[in-house]
Amino acid sequence: MSIQDRISRIARGIEESLPTGLAKDFKSNIEAVVRSNLEGLDLVTVEQLTVQKRILERAVKRIDELEGRIAELESGVCSNDSMSGSNKSSGAS
Repeated sequence: MSIQDRISRIARGIEESLPTGLAKDFKSNIEAVVRSNLEGLDLVTVEQLTVQKRILERAVKRIDELEGRIAELESGVCSNDSMSGSNKSSGAS
């Protein structure tokens, strides 16, 4: 259901709760007020939230993979430094 459909549904609910003559007079005003208030809330749809959740999950997974790769590279650099340091000291003797 689109936002416009939801706004119309809310406006109809408000109209139905008002006396008949009053509802006819305020129909367009009710919908405008509901729309402006909902737009001011900066709401998102369930679909938008689901998409953002999937994007975030992929980003977290990729960050974890990159952190693991960095750790592997750092451990390789540290082992090479310690190996070359021990070779230098044994070669100097």
